Amino acid sequence: MTTSFVTWYGIICVLVFGYWFLLFYTDESTSKLDPTSWFVLLVAPFFWPIVLPISSWELSRKSIDNWGL
Repeated sequence: MTTSFVTWYGIICVLVFGYWFLLFYTDESTSKLDPTSWFVLLVAPFFWPIVLPISSWELSRKSIDNWGL
């Protein structure tokens, strides 16, 4: 069970990183030579274990509030 959770979590992290990288690379207003932009893009995945569960909890809480439960 734990390996399955870790595998799916890893897949989601790779997909989110790929999406963020695509958005970053296609954004014409961001310099591709700015080291700060690359630093943020590469360091952000270290915070996913904190951010993704909190985001998921917030979305589910808002969904429950919208249903009036």
